[in-house]
Amino acid sequence: MKKQLKNNPIIVISALLLSIVTIITYSRNLESTAKVPQGFFSGKISFDSTSSHKLYSDKIQVKKSAERGVTVLTIVVTDNNSPESVFVKLYNANEKGTFFIPGEGDFQNVGNLIKDVNQFRQESNFYQTTLANDEGLKNGVGRVNIVKLTEDEIEGELIIIANNSEGKQAQLESARFKARF
Repeated sequence: MKKQLKNNPIIVISALLLSIVTIITYSRNLESTAKVPQGFFSGKISFDSTSSHKLYSDKIQVKKSAERGVTVLTIVVTDNNSPESVFVKLYNANEKGTFFIPGEGDFQNVGNLIKDVNQFRQESNFYQTTLANDEGLKNGVGRVNIVKLTEDEIEGELIIIANNSEGKQAQLESARFKARF
């Protein structure tokens, strides 16, 4: 019986084809795994008068696009363990450097902290740098320091102080991020 299997060309060709298909499938799976954007975001965040806690995500989304004739860099992060989120939109971020939120110029940069992305209809969940605090002062600010910016990678630091529609304040401090486009 073993001699018949070894001498049968159909069985030999079938085994060879199966081996080739397995190798091709394995190599394609390795390529698709390598293309998955990888990165991290880590910082301390606090909402209202609560004590700060760690915000961490390994699923950072970074996108380059064009809007109103200028380059726009968008960073979106949702914490791995909570519904807290960070949203940043920078205009004219074409190279590494420091970008202020809201900043000056024709286009104001955006920096938002979101307490609970699952309750998106509730205004008090959105903390924006452009809103006033409970004393009526527009004290919201932010700074993004991009230390590395290539065609496929970004790395930097971020801080944001923002207020919600009720005048309560949120802060993101000591944040670091790294991501692939």
